[in-house]
Amino acid sequence: MLIDADLGGPNLHTFLGMRESDVDLGHFFTNQVTDLRDVAVPTPFSGLTLVRGTENVLFTANLNYYKKLKLIRHIKAFESKRVIIDIGTGAAYNCIDFFLLSNPGVLVINPEPTSIENAYYFLKSCIIRLLKMYINHFQLQNLVKVVSEQIQDTSRSIYSFLSEVISRDRHHADLLFRGLKRFRPCLIVNKARTTKDMLLGPSMVNVVQKYLVIDLEFLGSIPTDENVSVSLQDMTPYVRQNPDSEVTRAIASIAGKLEIRRTPAAEIR
Repeated sequence: MLIDADLGGPNLHTFLGMRESDVDLGHFFTNQVTDLRDVAVPTPFSGLTLVRGTENVLFTANLNYYKKLKLIRHIKAFESKRVIIDIGTGAAYNCIDFFLLSNPGVLVINPEPTSIENAYYFLKSCIIRLLKMYINHFQLQNLVKVVSEQIQDTSRSIYSFLSEVISRDRHHADLLFRGLKRFRPCLIVNKARTTKDMLLGPSMVNVVQKYLVIDLEFLGSIPTDENVSVSLQDMTPYVRQNPDSEVTRAIASIAGKLEIRRTPAAEIR
């Protein structure tokens, strides 16, 4: 099951060569369809179904809290062997919550300074969101102010924040630390051109572990290939047109690592 949860600009149907559809997420959000499973449509590829994003409902990107919870409940109810959620860019709560819902969440970056910075701050936003969830779950009201200050001070590392919490309350700091260690997102470097680009993944893993105190797993690099644009213009998945390419082999390797990966879900149940 493939879910296009890029609420600001859904386009997975284009990658799959699908044009018109009678139902999409818009019908679910407006209660024209009550079960998300009824929005899922078959794709041209065996074993793959798609919940198509909507372009027909204004301001879907600003999905309200209750509709988001409804969508998450229905996603959890899917019986599909694998559910893949594609989210948009940015650190809005909707993007963060869908990322935290995934097990694991996979971050895809380009070897460019802006992409690297955005990825770092997105992960930091996820961690702050998780900390607030754990604080509310364990009712650690004495730490609410500390977390609020952390949100305002973007220059501080999560490590320094946890050190401050330890000085105030070691027991509760240990609860938060163990909670964060359950959050183990993955990283893919896309459009790699040089050896330096190939080494970006391990370097980012080290930085994230040092400053954000979480374990980021590097899945691999995907080399750049101009034929990706050709496949998109043809509205055909790249791996179908280029089954023996270096890019396809890299994607297959990454998919294999995801298939065998087993990690406890980050969310609090």
